[in-house]
Amino acid sequence: MHANEYSEILVCPTTRQKLRLATDREIEALHHREGLEKIQSAWIRADRAVAYPVIRGIPLLVAANAIPLRKSPPAKDSSNP
Repeated sequence: MHANEYSEILVCPTTRQKLRLATDREIEALHHREGLEKIQSAWIRADRAVAYPVIRGIPLLVAANAIPLRKSPPAKDSSNP
């Protein structure tokens, strides 16, 4: 089965959104992040909020391995209603 065929069946383990294979540019961006140099590829969730790494040819499709791709929104100041 080719990677494109997997994209028809793979989904995020937490949201069930479809996953797509990361582009070369996205992989390069992940390589620039600390601790992610060994990632060979990644599966990106449809909303582009997280990526699931592929290491040594194995997709790590477990929520604990999800790599956030977006910055968290700023925390609301509870002292200022």
